[in-house]
Amino acid sequence: MAEKPEDAYIILVEDDPNSYLIAEELLKHAGFKNVYHRGSGVKLIPLIEALPRVDLVLLDIGLPGESGFSIIQRLRQHPKTAGTHIAAITANIMHETRLRAKETGFNSFISKPIRPDKITDQVRAMLEGKTFWW
Repeated sequence: MAEKPEDAYIILVEDDPNSYLIAEELLKHAGFKNVYHRGSGVKLIPLIEALPRVDLVLLDIGLPGESGFSIIQRLRQHPKTAGTHIAAITANIMHETRLRAKETGFNSFISKPIRPDKITDQVRAMLEGKTFWW
């Protein structure tokens, strides 16, 4: 884990360019230096292996092709991300989706659209070990 939240290694797995660009810009503006993006799970493992560590993953569960529910299984089996805080990000806020996210190993649940007034505080809190389920 990073000494300062701004030094954390954060990966955003999101296929929607608007969601990704907003989140990345807000996080970088808040001082986060190591924010990485992948549009799917295809090139995610090589990125994880190239980084010194992974402190937080923000994972869209509604990705085309391989879903976030499938990707998290691989992340939980990888030595660098087995214990990493992983947050589900989705526009589907149904109770069943939240329950499935908990059951499949997510640590937090953040609804879309990403809220500019909350995302940086949520990221800081998750890096401190807090969870969100809304």
